[in-house]
Amino acid sequence: MPGRDPSLRKLLGSMVMVGVRGAAPGDDELERDLDECAQASVGGVILFDIDLPTRRDLVRQGVGHAEATRRAVRNITSPDQVAALIQHIRTRLGPDIIVAVDHEGGATTRFSPARGFSETHSAAAFGSLPKRERAIEAARLASVASDVGVTLNFAPCVDLLLHDANPIIGAKGRSFGGDPNHIAQCAMEIIQAHRDRGVMTCLKHFPGHGSATVDSHQSIPDITGSATVDVERAPYTALIPSLDAKTWVMTGHLLDRRVDETHPASLSAAHTASMLRDKLGFEGVIVTDSLDMGAIAQRWTVEEAAVLAINAGADVVLDGVNAPGARRACPALAIVNALEDAVHTGAIAGGVERVAESATRIEQSKNAAIRAL
Repeated sequence: MPGRDPSLRKLLGSMVMVGVRGAAPGDDELERDLDECAQASVGGVILFDIDLPTRRDLVRQGVGHAEATRRAVRNITSPDQVAALIQHIRTRLGPDIIVAVDHEGGATTRFSPARGFSETHSAAAFGSLPKRERAIEAARLASVASDVGVTLNFAPCVDLLLHDANPIIGAKGRSFGGDPNHIAQCAMEIIQAHRDRGVMTCLKHFPGHGSATVDSHQSIPDITGSATVDVERAPYTALIPSLDAKTWVMTGHLLDRRVDETHPASLSAAHTASMLRDKLGFEGVIVTDSLDMGAIAQRWTVEEAAVLAINAGADVVLDGVNAPGARRACPALAIVNALEDAVHTGAIAGGVERVAESATRIEQSKNAAIRAL
């Protein structure tokens, strides 16, 4: 391969978001992860409350699940602590680093009452509220994120409630309901509350996780025979014309062989570039669901998946480094190296120009959020 190109690597780094370990400045693992993030010029980091590899190890040692969860601290222990951590991350990686979190509300949040944060409604509960109360709750949800300095909230979830047994959506109360129009209305209320506070948002999980019968954290959901495509895409069709640069879309690890015989939506040009970008007209940032999830990791390395995702049309590849398996090193440099090699070999169509397009979209998103403050 040619020698490393600093300007290209900076562009590619802006397209990478990874998880970091540690809750306090000076923590050895945190500083090692931040060192690698700095070397890779990553554009974002994602925070978690629970470190899943640690919890798995504790459970294997005979610790009860509840106690293991309490002890497996990752990045978040209290509002003041996480605010200080985010400030430290910005000191280490730059003031414009994107700090992201999954803060949907209810049980699906990293800012839980157990960590000292105010209680929030699940999407299911939110969707059942009267409109006036939804506005109050949306403001509360957004304020929790903005108060500690979060840049990007990976919410709202716009998957349909198609069956209660869905292990990752219905069973966890993560859907506003079964009516696409109601989902779009609830989602817009969440988005607007975050806009008002300068926090970016993200619709997920395109093209729709509602019909899945397995959890993509464990294996790949094949929705070929279960998804009603137009219905599950309907919230995106309704919302996209009203979105600005501050709202992203996350592609899910969902296999629909009618659209792509081989690749899940997150790694598929037919889903990402052709459908989401071209047909539905989404002009903002597209981010993958985490590439360390079982649906991807069982078949591809994170480097392979990152190249496929960018070639498919994603702007940001996400690796939370928090799957409940063996502990891994921070993958930031490995991902950037793989992407650079792919640009040089032509494995990423469009080369540097294609990469620059994504970097520009990301920068526009961050600038729009800053202007909103």
